[in-house]
Amino acid sequence: MSAGRSGAEAYTIDDEIRIPILLRDEDGVAHVRAIFRRLRTASELGPRGLDPHDILELRGNGQGQKEATVEVSLKVADGHTPGEYLCTAIQAYDVHGNMEMIKTPTPSRLFHVVDERKKDDQKMEFLGWGE
Repeated sequence: MSAGRSGAEAYTIDDEIRIPILLRDEDGVAHVRAIFRRLRTASELGPRGLDPHDILELRGNGQGQKEATVEVSLKVADGHTPGEYLCTAIQAYDVHGNMEMIKTPTPSRLFHVVDERKKDDQKMEFLGWGE
């Protein structure tokens, strides 16, 4: 992990994105999902600036604590599109299965997925199977 262009944390393939979220529920905090959507351009934060297809969900569990810092996480994989991702909602369940949707959490949270694959003109050549 490093800092991206906008100062947001930057992650590459195989990095683990970990974001702590502080929640309170009198019945106890259970499953939590933080929903992040990729920004089409870094300068456009409104609804039109969000890509409807690139969504990452980070998941965690509050272990039934009444007040919990839940670390939601996700491992960056090849299929994740590079770019900046903005948290658009937090979906949190209490221990009884009741769900609360927190839309557009404030302050906002961004992270950056970076494609660090080296770009070169030399292509890998398959020569066959070794013995």
